[in-house]
Amino acid sequence: MPNVALLVPVYNDQKALELSLSSLPRELPLDVVVVDDGSQPPLRLPPIPAPHTGHLLRLDSNRGIEHALNHGLLWVLQNGYTYVARLDAGDVALPGRFLRQKEFLEQNPGYALVGGQVQFVDDAGREVFREFFPTRYEEIRRIMHARNCFIHPAVMLRTSVLREVGLYSDQYEAVEDYELFFRIARRYPVANLEEQVVRYHWNPRGISQTKRRRQVWNRLRVMGRYFEPRRKESWLGLAKNALLLVAPLPLVTKVKRVLEGQRGWL
Repeated sequence: MPNVALLVPVYNDQKALELSLSSLPRELPLDVVVVDDGSQPPLRLPPIPAPHTGHLLRLDSNRGIEHALNHGLLWVLQNGYTYVARLDAGDVALPGRFLRQKEFLEQNPGYALVGGQVQFVDDAGREVFREFFPTRYEEIRRIMHARNCFIHPAVMLRTSVLREVGLYSDQYEAVEDYELFFRIARRYPVANLEEQVVRYHWNPRGISQTKRRRQVWNRLRVMGRYFEPRRKESWLGLAKNALLLVAPLPLVTKVKRVLEGQRGWL
C-alpha cells in the first residue's frame, strides 16, 4: 500500500478532474482520494494511470471545500497514510513533484510540510504571472504574517502533524489553507522546494476571485489571530490586506504581473 495519499476535492467539474488525474506523474505510487462535494450529477472516478489507485468519497450535499477536505483527511488518517499531498481539479502535478517532496520530508524528519514553486496559467495554458515562494523556514515563518507562502494544491505534509494541530478550520472561508499552514508553521519547520511542482489553473471566476472581498477579510482575521506586535510583517500584512479590501481586481492582477518574481512580503 502506498504511504502517500493525494487528496482532491471537487464540485461539479468532471472534466477538470479527468485532466488532473490523467496527467499524474508515475514516479511514485499514490492512493488518490477524490472527495465529491455533493456534485449534481454525481462525479465518476475516471481511469487513473498505474501505479496509482483511486478512491471516491461522496458528500450528500455541497458543504464547501473546508468540509470536503476534512472529510477526505479523516479517511486518510483512519487508513494510516504517512503523508498527504494536495491537488485541485484542473491543476497539473509536474513530473517529479511527489517523489521530490516525499524525499524532502524523509530527509528532514523535523519538517512538517513542504510546498514548491508554481506555474500560473490561464484557460489556454498561457502563463499569467510568476511568483517566487520563499524556501527557507526562517523566511517563511516571518513572511506568513504578511501573506500565505504556500499554494494549496502544491503541498505535501505529514499526517502525524494533523493529528496534533487538527484539521482545516471552518471559520475562515476561502483562506482555510492559510490558517492551517500558519498554525503548522508556528510549531514546526516548513519549506518550499525551489523547483516548480504544479501547473496551477488561474481561474478569474474561481473562489479566490469571485469571493475575493470575503477572502481578504478572513485573511485579515487569520493575521489578527496570529499577530505578533514585534514583527513588522504583522503590521505590513494588515496594511496590505486593508488596501486590498478596496482595490479593484484588475489593479491587483496588474501589480502581480509588474512585481512577478520579486514580491517579498507582498
